[in-house]
Amino acid sequence: MRDFEPVGIVSLGCPKNIVDSERLLGKLLSNKFHITFDLEEAHSVIINTCAFLKEARDEAESVIAEFLDKKEKGFIKKVIVSGCYPSLAKDKLLEKFPQIDAITGTNNLFEITEALNGKERTFVSEQFERKFAPRFPITLPHYEYLKISDGCNHSCAFCLIPKIKGKLHSFDMEFLVNEAERLVESGVKEIILIAQDTTQYGLDIYGKNKLLTLIEALEKIKNLYWIRILYTYPSEINEELVQYIASSSKVVPYIDLPIQHISDRILKRMNRTHSRSETERIIRMLKDYNIAIRTTVITGFPGETREDFEELKSFIKDVRFEHLGAFAFSKEKGTESYFMDGEVDINERIERKGEIEVLQAKINAEKLKGMVGKTLPVIVDYYDDNTGFYIGRTHFDAPEIDDYALISGDVEEGQIYNALVKGSDSEKLIVEVTK
Repeated sequence: MRDFEPVGIVSLGCPKNIVDSERLLGKLLSNKFHITFDLEEAHSVIINTCAFLKEARDEAESVIAEFLDKKEKGFIKKVIVSGCYPSLAKDKLLEKFPQIDAITGTNNLFEITEALNGKERTFVSEQFERKFAPRFPITLPHYEYLKISDGCNHSCAFCLIPKIKGKLHSFDMEFLVNEAERLVESGVKEIILIAQDTTQYGLDIYGKNKLLTLIEALEKIKNLYWIRILYTYPSEINEELVQYIASSSKVVPYIDLPIQHISDRILKRMNRTHSRSETERIIRMLKDYNIAIRTTVITGFPGETREDFEELKSFIKDVRFEHLGAFAFSKEKGTESYFMDGEVDINERIERKGEIEVLQAKINAEKLKGMVGKTLPVIVDYYDDNTGFYIGRTHFDAPEIDDYALISGDVEEGQIYNALVKGSDSEKLIVEVTK
């Protein structure tokens, strides 16, 4: 079948959803559908949703309502909703938005063509999809995300992911290496490893952790320059992995390590398997090897007292993370924390989040100022007409979520250079590339 009516996509949520959106587009292209990135000319629109938090579901519902309104007015013909929201609550979604033409879950990417063709209305399976569509990249051309697994074996009390995506299911290593090779052949220079928990990669299909083996295989790819690791779980970090990162010529000295809290009492209530002492040991090890750390914390988890919160603040002040994101606890139905006692008032949760953000902004500004005068590798992302500078990142920064650099000099997008840091503020560096 050939369908020349343009199909557009709206990708919501995290980088893992970006990969799924690229697979959706790849599947459509392989079936001769016409893709457009101008949603004004789309006849059908796919909305790939996130459902991790109420805030994400609210965003998804707002976007769904927007395009259903366009459908009612005759501007588009079909609205397909995909991803996490259908997997979490397909019945609720269809009841709230009966005008949706079809829904496809996180394990049903391969059935997007059937959804668009109207063969069925609901494609939501709990069985992990083992068929893989080619990807049509939608990020900048020089970096890409490599989703090495999905689902999660952990049982964090605040998290809906196991309910949405099930237990850990890793992708075959040969498939991942082949996909990375194809991405690099297309011009990608930085591969960013993602999963719900990258440090448990391979446990389900190989019987043991194979993250390091995968990284070793990826390092052999010619013309791949940077490998970055996101979404690790603290208790799974070991010295072998840390030493490898520190000594590698391709794995950047950076790790994403969501600690969520530091109070042993709150960590236990969260069902986290790491303690304060273990977290401190891991962080000391990472800092000894000069590896930049990104982390996330949750404020106002049920039972968090002011004393617990002050312990967290003090810890952040002492550790001085390179990057930190703070989130006010979100009460999610379907999680263990939904019924917990000790609920913290929503305004207090938000206020505590703000206190963390103010503290981290101060730390960030001081850390960036301390880089002035140093020479660091930077990757050039794009040219910004408003500032008159190229925008890029050091090897200590992941795209979209971390700091950035204003780059001057004779440079090209997608290239990596050594650059002298000339100045800074609370969120960016000013660097100059000299050849």
